[in-house]
Amino acid sequence: MKKDAGALATMCRRPFIFPALNISFRSLFKHVAFIALTGFACGGPVCAAETNTPAYAQELIAQARTQNLAGERRWRLLGHYRSTWWGRLESEADAPAFFLAANGKTDPQSELDATLIAFFKRPEDLPEGVMHPQCRFPARYKWLKAALQFDATRLPDQPCRRLEQWAARLDPKTITLVFASYYMNNPSSMFGHTLLRIDSHSKGRHKKLLNYGVNYAANPDTDNPVLYAIKGVGGFFQGAFTVFPYSLKVQEYNNWESRDLWEYELNLTHDQMDTLLRHLWELGDIYFDYYYFQENCSYHMLTVLEAANPDWHLTDDFVFSVAPGDTIKVLTEQPGMVNTVFYRPAILSKMNHKIEQMESSERDVLYELVDDKAALQGEAYGALTVPEKALVLDAYLDYLEYLYVQDRAINPRAPIRIPQDVLLARAELKHQRGDTEITRFSSPPEKGHGTDRFRLSTGLNDTELFQEIGYRPVLHDLLADETGYDRHSQILMMDGLYRYYHESQRWRVERFRLLDIITLTPFEPIFKRPSWKVNLGFDRIRDFDCGYCLAFGGGTGVGLTYEPSRHSPFMLFAMLEADAQTSGNLDDNFRLGGGATGGAFFDLHTDLRLFVGAEYKRFPLGHESEYVQWRAESRYAVSQNIDVRLEYRRIGNTDEGLLALNLYF
Repeated sequence: MKKDAGALATMCRRPFIFPALNISFRSLFKHVAFIALTGFACGGPVCAAETNTPAYAQELIAQARTQNLAGERRWRLLGHYRSTWWGRLESEADAPAFFLAANGKTDPQSELDATLIAFFKRPEDLPEGVMHPQCRFPARYKWLKAALQFDATRLPDQPCRRLEQWAARLDPKTITLVFASYYMNNPSSMFGHTLLRIDSHSKGRHKKLLNYGVNYAANPDTDNPVLYAIKGVGGFFQGAFTVFPYSLKVQEYNNWESRDLWEYELNLTHDQMDTLLRHLWELGDIYFDYYYFQENCSYHMLTVLEAANPDWHLTDDFVFSVAPGDTIKVLTEQPGMVNTVFYRPAILSKMNHKIEQMESSERDVLYELVDDKAALQGEAYGALTVPEKALVLDAYLDYLEYLYVQDRAINPRAPIRIPQDVLLARAELKHQRGDTEITRFSSPPEKGHGTDRFRLSTGLNDTELFQEIGYRPVLHDLLADETGYDRHSQILMMDGLYRYYHESQRWRVERFRLLDIITLTPFEPIFKRPSWKVNLGFDRIRDFDCGYCLAFGGGTGVGLTYEPSRHSPFMLFAMLEADAQTSGNLDDNFRLGGGATGGAFFDLHTDLRLFVGAEYKRFPLGHESEYVQWRAESRYAVSQNIDVRLEYRRIGNTDEGLLALNLYF
């Protein structure tokens, strides 16, 4: 899921492991402060109304209680109420302004009563500039009016001109959910991102960029991936909904970050779209504590869709984590919910599509142009045919457009990078290329395996037999099937692995990785991007016997990856690394050093991948030591959510092998 530029507001639902408890000191303080603030505010208009409630309001409250409207799914969805693990209801909204009752966050009935009372406010009694409650909460008003059959002579509709103008400008014909593919160079975008697009009647199917988008994202205060993860998991960011021109997001995702977009047109009725817009209006200035694993862009896109149609149970099955790809899977699994799917390639995907059609001589000319546009007058360019020149120049223009977008992101007044002589050279060719079907450089996220993984394995080392269990909530490792995920990348968080050793008859933590990210970007002549990795967590010390002890540490690395072509079954990489560890079992309680790692991946079949690799580490500081590790692993995908692995590793003179079953969900 992204907390990207502009009004980004992105990713999860309560703290990880105990998602609905909120028992941290921060959460306790938040709830006490909320009660104190709203209780103090009880000298205001809402509480005054409670002491002077109109007779008809009392009738409606009694009728609502008789019908148990506070227990209806619709009301709980509009209030974002969820059952905690302690069995009580609590709203996931954290802004006091979202509630009309002092205890509205935890009491749906009190909030419903206060809402009905507020609907009777006289406009002249409201402070200047303050919307009438009927206009401030139009989705609530719409539903309660229908459920209780309001008497218009006793409770007249209030004019809501700002709401009407806003809705008229959006003018929804259809609603589209958009998935922005993974972007490894920004910690807030590594998981992908989801947002809604409101397709207007007036814009038409061929003017999608003129529509408006709806985003939910965090407002982060750091780009550091480690701090971002800690704050995101702990709920230290505020998330909010924003409405913006969709073209801005296409410019940001498609062009600046060069991320492919997958657009899913949803099947909503006119009434459901009206309710959706009304509820989005209610959430306009409301914030939610943002939790990376659950209360994120994916989760809240589903909650507003549920509010539009309570018959959809889109969030019920999520327990520990919700990734952006999960949003798409849930929607596509609902019969008839998705009308059409549209692939919008990123600007570099368009360029790479053209490069894939080139012969080596054409690619060489393109690379020369990238280095110096004077190559337009060179012999190599002149020797090309007209169609070949058109293909090369079109790819070069894509490249120049990408550079221009990068410049504009830093300096909005950056000059246009596309030279006039290049445009003239392309125009003089008078050649229209015929290829219309573009290569898809990403795959639909709903085709990928589940983001959570449970692992069972059995193995043997030099001394004893062991069994192993493991769990991680996100996301994807290098050996897994890449369908639906970013190619040649690994993102793991909270990855735990636990073993039972038969000879010693004891359980031991094998590893607990807080963060483990690898991106193997194939090196190419245009951008020359390196591969890199970073990890942080607990790992068992393997290079000497300390009784299966653990060390806490982290490492980082940078290197190069070689892949003959995008469709090659072979990929080779090598990295230089730096590592640090601390443990009471190390001399001086730490060791610091580095080394090198390398390996090769082989795709023997669509379901079968092999990996062989080696790693050398030397620690000259602290606990002086060194070791060499050899690894060989294989993965066979039994189905979309099941794979079997055979793994072997040798560290020093110690050998270990295991057979593992991975279940994704």
